[in-house]
Amino acid sequence: MAGEKYVVATAENPLQIAVRNILNPQGYIFLGNCSDPITLLRLIRSYQPDFVVIDLNLQLRELRTTIETIDDEMLCACVVIGDYKEIEMLRLVEKSKTVSFSPKPLSKSILIHTVELSNINYRRVLDLSKKLKEATETLESRKAIDKAKWILMERHQISEREAYERMRKKSMDSRMSMKAIAEAIIFTYEITEDSK
Repeated sequence: MAGEKYVVATAENPLQIAVRNILNPQGYIFLGNCSDPITLLRLIRSYQPDFVVIDLNLQLRELRTTIETIDDEMLCACVVIGDYKEIEMLRLVEKSKTVSFSPKPLSKSILIHTVELSNINYRRVLDLSKKLKEATETLESRKAIDKAKWILMERHQISEREAYERMRKKSMDSRMSMKAIAEAIIFTYEITEDSK
């Protein structure tokens, strides 16, 4: 997709130029280049590119750590350019959420397709991660509210509906979330139980 920004990480200037000559005419925007994995991470955090193109000829140990960091933090999509014989990096690509692989020698059509698919996949995984986080937070919220209702029902001998209504009223009156009210009830209950 045109307009997406990228960074190139390679120790070989001809490869960096070749990547730029392939991607720039397609509408991609070059932000910068570097020749080591540490600087790459700094560039990603500073420029926030949509994707990076990484040459496997960089220091492999540091590169592996950098790619794992990019993947863990979902910083951007990664297109790794290398030889199919790099088994260690292929294993990393298999486990990764953000990394795609493009073979050497560099091919215009393959690199463009890899970049496009990598960006699509990255956005899809990022969206799914956000939805999973929201679902997890909702579940945790419901668990806390249910536990707090049980505590109120037990302590005050009231129905589940009454317990819920008390929590809802307190939430509205104090302008706090239901989860925060539930956590306060649970905390108070646990402290009083511990002191017995």
